[in-house]
Amino acid sequence: MTLPKIGITMGDPTGIGPEIIVKALSMEDLFQTCRPIVFGDREVLSRAIQMQHLSATLEIIEEIPEDGYLPRKIFLFPISHLEVTSLRFGQPDRTCGEAMVKYIEEAVKWVRSGRLDAITTCPINKQAMNAAGYHFPGHTELLAHLSQASPVAMMFLGSRWKIVLVTIHLPLKDVSKWITSNRILATLRLTDEGMKKYFGIPRPKMAVLGLNPHCGEEGLLGEEEKREILPAIAEAKSLGMDVKGPFPADSFFDLSGHYTFDVVISMYHDQGLIPIKMFDFKEAVNFTLGLPFIRTSVDHGTAYDIAGKGLADPSNLIKAILTASNLLKSKRNY
Repeated sequence: MTLPKIGITMGDPTGIGPEIIVKALSMEDLFQTCRPIVFGDREVLSRAIQMQHLSATLEIIEEIPEDGYLPRKIFLFPISHLEVTSLRFGQPDRTCGEAMVKYIEEAVKWVRSGRLDAITTCPINKQAMNAAGYHFPGHTELLAHLSQASPVAMMFLGSRWKIVLVTIHLPLKDVSKWITSNRILATLRLTDEGMKKYFGIPRPKMAVLGLNPHCGEEGLLGEEEKREILPAIAEAKSLGMDVKGPFPADSFFDLSGHYTFDVVISMYHDQGLIPIKMFDFKEAVNFTLGLPFIRTSVDHGTAYDIAGKGLADPSNLIKAILTASNLLKSKRNY
């Protein structure tokens, strides 16, 4: 069996991305499921290898090799050439922000041309990215722009739940303006298609959460449920989707309950990510629905508080890479 080629973007050079990459690619099990290629910076990764006292080596490539993939042998496509002595952990500058974007741009180019099968991304610093002139609120929006994909949605894969967000990176004060029946319906369509295509569920059962406390209390605590959420659910049902809700978010994730849904639709970022990160912080994986390729990501940030200290755990990155490989295997045409 030919193993898939998965591109790994290094993320923020001053965060834990370089460290978790060199640690993950020193693990033998990973190479039994995929062929990893890193898009990043040679000197930054060399420093990470030295600081972790690993026996790993970097092999610079211009084209993706067909074989020779081994633990501790890291194939690297060098995108940036940062002056590593001037980098300070947790202090990315404009140059770092530009480098983060270039890693992603190149990986997207390669996966869209068919030279890669999927990509897995390490965390970036959004402020540095914007300082470099790339005005996107996050990874997902940048990827959508680069691949000209719309709509897209963030799906989080955990051991207990799969959760999809209707809105992504927005200030809380703006969320209600973005909760529209069209956007909710588009998210339901993406989710329904994704569950069929990648998880083999012919008619996925979808639960929709409300936005307001107690789902608005018949309009007393907000009108979004009546005005936007319920009409979207009704339209989805008319299209043959199995959708129920809205459910109050504060009681939906009660662990004593019986889980009868395949996936949960959350209205905003923290509503969906709090339960995922509480129960699956090291295991949950971010998977982007709606892109023309498979992209997974770690479910954590740049972790500046531990960057450069040798404390970063690569297990979530390993999980994200393995998930990309598994999604490729299970991908179905229907």
